[in-house]
Amino acid sequence: MPIIKKLFSKRGQISMEIGVIIFASIIMATIASYYYLSGYLDSNPETPGKTVNKTIDALNNVSIRYSNSLKNI
Repeated sequence: MPIIKKLFSKRGQISMEIGVIIFASIIMATIASYYYLSGYLDSNPETPGKTVNKTIDALNNVSIRYSNSLKNI
C-alpha cells in the first residue's frame, strides 16, 4: 500500500521524477552527440594527412638545423 500511496501523492513527486529523468536523458544525448560529432570531424580523411605533413616538416627543419650545426664543428 505505501507504494501506491507514494505514486498517487499530491505533492507532484511523479512529475518531478519524470522531469529529472527526461532532463538527464537530454544531457546524456547532448554529451553523446558532441563526442560523436567530434569523432566524425576528426576522422576526416584530410586531417591525418595534414597532421603528418606538419610533423614531417617539423622533423625536416630540426634535422636540417642540426646537420648545419655539425658543419660548423
